[in-house]
Amino acid sequence: MTAVDPELERHRRTWIGFTWFIKISLLTVVIILILMALFLI
Repeated sequence: MTAVDPELERHRRTWIGFTWFIKISLLTVVIILILMALFLI
């Protein structure tokens, strides 16, 4: 096993970007729900 496997590094970077995208999406959904709740009250 090499210290830095290029393929593994690429997959790790893709996974980090993917999880980042999921966090942003969830945050956006939560903010929209909060705004809707505020407007409906």
